[in-house]
Amino acid sequence: MKILESFTETAMPSPGVRFRLARCRLATGAYDAAAAGYASLIESGNDAVAVRHDLAFAQLCMREPQAAMATLESALAAFGPSPELLILKSRVNAMLGDYAQAALDADGALAMRPDDAQAMGVKSLALLDDSQLDAAAQAARDALERDPQQHEALLVASTISLWRQDLDPAQNFFERALARHPNSGRALSGYGQLLMLRNDLPQAGQVLEHAVVAMPDHIGTWHALAWNQLLRGDREGAEVSYRKAYDVDRNFGDTHGGLALVAVLRGDLDEAELSVRRALRLDPDAVTARYAQALLMEARGDADGSEAAIAKLLPDHSAFAALPVREFAQRLKSTLTAGPR
Repeated sequence: MKILESFTETAMPSPGVRFRLARCRLATGAYDAAAAGYASLIESGNDAVAVRHDLAFAQLCMREPQAAMATLESALAAFGPSPELLILKSRVNAMLGDYAQAALDADGALAMRPDDAQAMGVKSLALLDDSQLDAAAQAARDALERDPQQHEALLVASTISLWRQDLDPAQNFFERALARHPNSGRALSGYGQLLMLRNDLPQAGQVLEHAVVAMPDHIGTWHALAWNQLLRGDREGAEVSYRKAYDVDRNFGDTHGGLALVAVLRGDLDEAELSVRRALRLDPDAVTARYAQALLMEARGDADGSEAAIAKLLPDHSAFAALPVREFAQRLKSTLTAGPR
């Protein structure tokens, strides 16, 4: 990139140099600068499908999916469909939460290039996020047959294995994903949860701290970090993590449940009860709130009722990388008499 930048010191570089400089910036994570470079090329009449594709990709990386979609729609209108544009459109629709359309976009890419491992992997992740687990698993297998290192397919295979408590294959898939993409937020979050199940709490904590940096707006990852901190006796750290989750979305029941859990553990039973009520009003099935409620029962002398309530806790597999709360909750009971570490 230094060589390319040196051209700008003496004269306006050619469109080819400007494009390569923007692509270097894109590859190194300078998304704002890359997007500005691509926009400048378009404004100066040096438009091309690769320029539009990369501009949309930069916008996606900046978490501007609406702008990315507008750029893609203009590219499709000007240059026609291609596997690359449709795969990127699938990614953008997934960020917008339209997982069904994301899968259809990936199918469009596969119709044009049936052996495209990336298209199949992107489809598998859209299906996973759409809760079509069997179809997602099959698409991931198909993608990994084409490319054993395909990232989205590894995410799907690892996540489903984790949910099924198949820890050895899950670990293999997560580690393969992270070998090529060490800052993948979803892989880090799932791997951290797997390490918690392995009872490697210190290492899990490091991985989850990396995950929340890579993916700061994902509430479930903050919750995973909070559980890790609770299991290590770090109640203050857990409260900080739950409050970070609260900053992302104040209306998420399990976050209020987590704050209730922290309040119980520090002995503030009245505050815990208020937080449980808020949590269950927002989400009657909030697992963390139900666990906090069970601990409240125990703190108030109803040990049998508490045990019965904890026994009913089941993990929620409806969304990304569900926490195995029941197992974590059972472990947490042994820390109740421990002070902060």
